[in-house]
Amino acid sequence: MPSPVRFAIVKKLLESHGWRLDRVKGSHHQFVKAGQRTLVITVHGGMVKPGYLREIEKIFKAEENQNPGA
Repeated sequence: MPSPVRFAIVKKLLESHGWRLDRVKGSHHQFVKAGQRTLVITVHGGMVKPGYLREIEKIFKAEENQNPGA
């Protein structure tokens, strides 16, 4: 089973792909990007569960398919 990843790493990854941390309400961190649905990531103890990373990977692949070569 994959290990959790530090939130700071996940945040930098999302920001490098044009996402912006919009707000934090408790443990829920909401990221936004124009043309995309809001992405909510739950953070506990500064760590993000692997399931969220799989979801982010799917989003990145979908964005790549929409904008090939960009």
